Amino acid sequence: MDNLNSIKKACFTGYRPLKFPFRLNKNNEQYNYLLESLTETLIKLIEKGCSVFYCGMAEGFDIICVEIVLSLKKKYKNLRLVCVIPFLEHNKAVKNDWKKRYDKVIFNCDEIVYSSDEYQISAFQIRNIYMVDHSDIVITWYDGQKGGTKNTLTYAQKEGKNIINLNKEYSKEFKNLQNRIDFT
Repeated sequence: MDNLNSIKKACFTGYRPLKFPFRLNKNNEQYNYLLESLTETLIKLIEKGCSVFYCGMAEGFDIICVEIVLSLKKKYKNLRLVCVIPFLEHNKAVKNDWKKRYDKVIFNCDEIVYSSDEYQISAFQIRNIYMVDHSDIVITWYDGQKGGTKNTLTYAQKEGKNIINLNKEYSKEFKNLQNRIDFT
C-alpha cells in the first residue's frame, strides 16, 4: 500500500515508560521531539483521510498517542478512537499518573473492545494482532529492543501493513511509509 489516500485506519504500538531511552516528561528534549513528530504525522494522515485510530491502552507510547488523537478530535470532528483492551480487569494494572490518563482516555473514546475476557499471558499479543488486523498502518517509536513492540511490528510487516517508525535511527528495520511517501 503505497497510496497514502487509501489509509483510513491506524494503530499504535510502542514502549512502556521504562523501555524508552529517555524520560517521558516535558522537560526532556527527546520527548518533546516525539510529541511534535507524532502530532505532525497524525495531522498528515488525518488530512489524507485516516479517521480511525486503535490503541492498546498500555502505559507510555499508547496513552501518549491517544491523548494527541483526543486533542485533535477538537479540530477533526470525524475521528474515532477505539481502545482495544487486553482483558476486562486491565485497568487495575495501570498505576500512578498513568491511571488518571488511562481513565480520561477511556471516558473520552468512541468504542472499547476487549480482546480477552480475563488475564492470560497471550492477551497482549491477541490485542496487538486485533489492532494490526483492523488497521492499514502501524505507528510506532521503536529502537530495536525485543518484546511486544517488535513482535507486533514483525506481525504487521508479515501481514503487509505499512509502518511509520518515529525513531528515524531505526526506520530501516521495518518498511517505513514515512521514508517512502512524501506527506506534502
